[in-house]
Amino acid sequence: MNNCSDDNQRSQSDNQRQQRARAQRSISDTTLPKEVNLLTKAVTLLSSREYSAHELRKKLSHYSDDSDKIEEVIQRLQKENWQSDQRFMDNFVSFRQGKWGNLKILQSLKTHQLSSESLNELKETLKETELSRALEVWEKKFHGQKAQTPQEKAKQIRFLSSRGFSSEVIRKIVL
Repeated sequence: MNNCSDDNQRSQSDNQRQQRARAQRSISDTTLPKEVNLLTKAVTLLSSREYSAHELRKKLSHYSDDSDKIEEVIQRLQKENWQSDQRFMDNFVSFRQGKWGNLKILQSLKTHQLSSESLNELKETLKETELSRALEVWEKKFHGQKAQTPQEKAKQIRFLSSRGFSSEVIRKIVL
């Protein structure tokens, strides 16, 4: 009896996969121009979360080899305020600043090819709160207990360093 139900479940899931594949083919086979499909794909991506222009460009390059069309789509999205590197940066920072230090946040943002001007502004803003954020992360991990041995001290330093906090801030907390 158990084998029979497993076979039924497999055949149902196979049917569902086939139906999804047919639906996907029918959607992609529409006679819409390629840039409309790119625009639709871009809006679909942006509806789930913010993307940097660079990240969106990489994602859309999977759907089209025409870099001019991709650039047109991204410019249109920016013009209509659907994509904003500043908004992406704000969301990225707010999500990670509770766990990461300035160095790690800025290094991660550099991979998104954001303007150096906006990164410098962000660096100054983050510098103001780095000590309090590092202290919060340290207290959560080590329950506010100062290191008693050199090994414990090294462990705490490594932990905060791996989170991207500056050596100056680490010294203030651990030493």
